[in-house]
Amino acid sequence: MSQCRIWTAAFLFHSIIGAAAAAPEHGVGARSVTAFAPVRGEPIELTVWYPADAEGSAETIGRSKVFKGTPALRNAPVANGQYPVIVLAHGGFRAAPYHEGWIASSLAAIGYIVGVTRPPALGPKDAEKAVQELWLRPADLSTALTALENDPVLSLRTKPGLAAAVGFFLGGTSSLALAGARLDPNSFGRSCDRPEAGMDCAWFASAGVDLKNIEGANLGRSHRDERIKAVIAVDPELSTSFAPESLAGIRIPIDIINLGSPGAISPALDASGLKARIPDSRYGAIPDATMFSAFNPCTQDGPALLREEGDDDAICRDGKRLREEIHREIAGKIADALHRSLSERP
Repeated sequence: MSQCRIWTAAFLFHSIIGAAAAAPEHGVGARSVTAFAPVRGEPIELTVWYPADAEGSAETIGRSKVFKGTPALRNAPVANGQYPVIVLAHGGFRAAPYHEGWIASSLAAIGYIVGVTRPPALGPKDAEKAVQELWLRPADLSTALTALENDPVLSLRTKPGLAAAVGFFLGGTSSLALAGARLDPNSFGRSCDRPEAGMDCAWFASAGVDLKNIEGANLGRSHRDERIKAVIAVDPELSTSFAPESLAGIRIPIDIINLGSPGAISPALDASGLKARIPDSRYGAIPDATMFSAFNPCTQDGPALLREEGDDDAICRDGKRLREEIHREIAGKIADALHRSLSERP
């Protein structure tokens, strides 16, 4: 199993901590929605997590031999009420699907409708296509929001004018794009000059992909979506490759969260510099977390299965706290940010 394949989900069913934290108020439903993505020219799949009545078929989404999954009620009725909408992108879909389940479930349990984009799978030979995801995935998030607005059932349960984006890794980059952040083609072209500076630099190099030759018009286009009122980005990639003027022009609240302590965060994910470049932004870190804290806890047999396949089992190891505890802190920070930025508890 490759490192990309072991980048998978995190498990959490409920419990939010923090100043604006809320206890779970609802069951959690999940359903699949297909939407046509105009920029891709083909449909994409969405998984929608939402507050649910206590009906539906119980299912554990994303469970495997190595990783735990997230419980949900498949196709359960949406609970009475109206809820803010979150479009969510985790950012590691080359690895495995459904690694967003823990945070999507957590937000649904406290009263959000969460649409998760699921772009086409990329294989080891698709490095050149992967670069195109930099402008395709932000468009996917806008497609997801439109799909939720137009869905005959879900649209009746959404609060008009209250939508936010949450993203992890490349999904965090895409979420920031919805706020108006634009990649600078020249800065992006230099992003792999230092091998440790980009998550996919080794992959690009092995495939002969030269970032300096990427077509700039697509790379630097704006994906600003006026419907998005707040963004929370966790370990966003390419934070030093955004055009400075685009960051200075962002006019909605932005929360940046890094997983790890200063000096221990990968240079590819260190987003601490965004705080000074985005007007209405906040930055925080969880010192005892790592990038792997964003993914699923392992099953009891998971570490041994990874070692048997010749892979590092670091993704299964945490420090002094259980991964579920770190998930609760991440979820609490995201819930606090949404509550503060949307100025309304769901």
